[in-house]
Amino acid sequence: MRRFSFAVAILAAACGFAQAQNPAAPAAPRPPALVVTSTAFEDGGVIPDKYTQKASPTAPSIPLSWVNAPAGTQSFVLMLHDLDVVSNRSMTDSLHWLAWNIPATATSMPEGVPNTPTLTDGTVQIAHRNTHGFVGPGYPGPNYHHYTVQLIALDSKLDLPSTATREQVMAAVNGKILGKGVLSGRFHR
Repeated sequence: MRRFSFAVAILAAACGFAQAQNPAAPAAPRPPALVVTSTAFEDGGVIPDKYTQKASPTAPSIPLSWVNAPAGTQSFVLMLHDLDVVSNRSMTDSLHWLAWNIPATATSMPEGVPNTPTLTDGTVQIAHRNTHGFVGPGYPGPNYHHYTVQLIALDSKLDLPSTATREQVMAAVNGKILGKGVLSGRFHR
């Protein structure tokens, strides 16, 4: 009988059934991801004309909200861009809004943010063609273009002037990103 018990123990150990002397503590659950939403449209939905150049060249900005900012967030960067545009035969897409140094306490951007270089809370914003603030989607073709809102949580603020370019902002966020959230919408005229 002892030989049988010994053989069973060896077989169990070889097959991985033996219990570890000091089992590892279970891994902590991951925090929920940063989620970006809008009351104007659902993720993947059609962006209402009200927020586009179809309605007005100075259409109001899309209302945005977010939850689940990562621990340690000190500021946010928000970018709205058209992923389907090909500019100068390169990977460059069309920037419609880039805002940085959005306070870590913020959980939204309201509809109709003023198109000024700097907002009262310290947020700095630019768009394409040397403009400041939100520029609504405006693709004139018959097919839908995909517009993406990216919200990036950073571990610090960016030390950049309101004249900074998209490339300078994107270079400055490297090494500071704690998390990202994405909301996408579609538009065509």
